[in-house]
Parts: sequence; structure tokens; C-alpha cells
Amino acid sequence: IASEPELRALLAAGVAACERAGRAARNGRYRFPVSEAFSSEVVMSCEEILLRVLDIVDEQMPSVYEALFRPAEGWASRQPLNAQGLQPSEPPPPHLEESCGSLRELYMAGELEWSEGEPAINVYTANGFFGAHKDHLALTVLIPLTAPNEDFSAGGTGFWSGNRAVDENPQGPPAVVLTPPLGTALVFGGDVTHAGMPVAAGVRSVFVCSFSSRTPASSDDRVHGLQGGSSVSS
Repeated sequence: IASEPELRALLAAGVAACERAGRAARNGRYRFPVSEAFSSEVVMSCEEILLRVLDIVDEQMPSVYEALFRPAEGWASRQPLNAQGLQPSEPPPPHLEESCGSLRELYMAGELEWSEGEPAINVYTANGFFGAHKDHLALTVLIPLTAPNEDFSAGGTGFWSGNRAVDENPQGPPAVVLTPPLGTALVFGGDVTHAGMPVAAGVRSVFVCSFSSRTPASSDDRVHGLQGGSSVSS
């Protein structure tokens, strides 16, 4: 997905942002919206890396676009439930099926809705974690900026099996904890309960974004992505 120098440069930007923050991390985790917290060079690098991931998904997993993003009949029923446990109320405009036939094309046309404050760089310090939750959007892309057992110990992303059958307060430990190496990406759906597991020592950092097709119901502050204007999520 990306070279080690590319990822290390994003890590350095994230660490520098922590030093500028002038506050303690919440639960040992700093979170910085890319479009607001970093230089245009960092934003462009994040965009290039994200587009590589979208291209791979388009080429190797075309069913992701077909099932979750193509504005065809039954689109709403295939979406993750929102935080209120409901399906989306409005589908994307039908014309997007002709004009944006891939994830890359949806991105380039600005036809995606993003999770609050994302795309973001998260930085976890010792004892830092992100509790169990669902992202509630069609797809999440998580790209590690640090190497397990080199930059940090423990940590990783824990996943609970069961999708909608498991809520955001799961009982028991995750079914699996993944600590992917540098140069890879995790891609998963918005119904999956997951958590940023506690870091025992060192620094763990990820570039992360969750997104769905933009619809008439999308909030104005959730459609800018890396083009700016998104709101901060602490």
C-alpha cells in the first residue's frame, strides 16, 4: 500500500501534532483530522495512499462497491445500521450509478460521506486505547503507521465476531486481535464491533477513515473528507 518512508513521514507528522496539542491525550489517544491538523503535503500523501487502497478494493474486491455503494434497488437494506439502530433514510442519487462506477470515482467526485473528524491520524501512547464500537458507515480503511513489536507492544485492533448480533458493549474479549505490519491496510464493514486495544509501551499510530456513499441526508460537515471543513471528534 505504501512504503516505509511514506508511512514514517505521516507518523512524524502525527507525533509533532501531539507535541503541539498542549494537552494530555484522552484515554492515551490523540486524534487529528488530516484536513485540519496537517500541511498540504501530508494531506496529499494521505490522499495518494487512500486512493491506492480504493483501487485495490475496486480491482480485487468489486463486490464491495456492488453491495455497499452502487445506488441500486435495495441499497439502504445493505447498509450498516446507524448509531440509533436504523437503516439510512435516503439512498444516493440514481445518476451516480452511471457517473461513478467505482470507489475511486465516488471519491474523486466528492460523493462520499465521512465519519466525524475523518480521515484522521490517531496516535496511541502507553496505555492508550479506543473502546469497543461500530463505525456505522459502509467501509473503514485503517492503515498502520507504526510497526508492531518495534514501535509498540500489545495494542492492535480487536474484532468481535457476530456483526449485528454483537452490540457496542460486547461480553468477553475480542475473537481476534490484528497487528498488521507496515505497508498493509485493514478494510472492514461498519457493522463490525472493534476496538483499539491498550498499548503496553511505545507509540502506535494509524491513518483511518470510515465512509459511505453521500446521500441527500448527509450532513454538510461530513462530506469534505480530505478537502477540509470536517469537524473534530475528540
